[in-house]
Amino acid sequence: MRQNLILLCGLLTCSMLLGCPSPQQSTSYPLEADKKLLPADWLALSPDDSHLKYLSPTTVELLFDLKNEIAQSRNTPAGGKPPMSEALIAQRSREMNTLCNNEMLTSSEILAKSMSPEMYSTVSTNPELYLRNNANEQQNLRGVVDDWNRWWFIDEPSPLSPYPIVSP
Repeated sequence: MRQNLILLCGLLTCSMLLGCPSPQQSTSYPLEADKKLLPADWLALSPDDSHLKYLSPTTVELLFDLKNEIAQSRNTPAGGKPPMSEALIAQRSREMNTLCNNEMLTSSEILAKSMSPEMYSTVSTNPELYLRNNANEQQNLRGVVDDWNRWWFIDEPSPLSPYPIVSP
């Protein structure tokens, strides 16, 4: 009986000290399925395109304002200086595409299509829960060391005198 108890205590101690590795996130958001929904170039869309329903009215207005600015810049008469260079047009187009992609992927309609938008894979964990569990685990491990020290009476200094006692 005593051997079984010692073996059980040893196994419990090892499992507490070694623990189990937590699962890691395998992919990052957005998923490939969601990326397929995105248009290649938002500036190429017409005003009645179905993709625009995922954007806010302000973003749609910004999109078409930029589209008009680019069209005016490219239609500048020969010899005249266009208001926007091609480098600036490319930069602003990239920024607008990024803005529209992010807004579409975070829209309530897209998130509602996925039953679990926070879950990136079958082994996904909530980062806050993961950090809280790690903090609790570290606290428990520190407690094990304190318990171990109390068990072996090494948590306090010895009550014996540190000086040699010589009897006459």
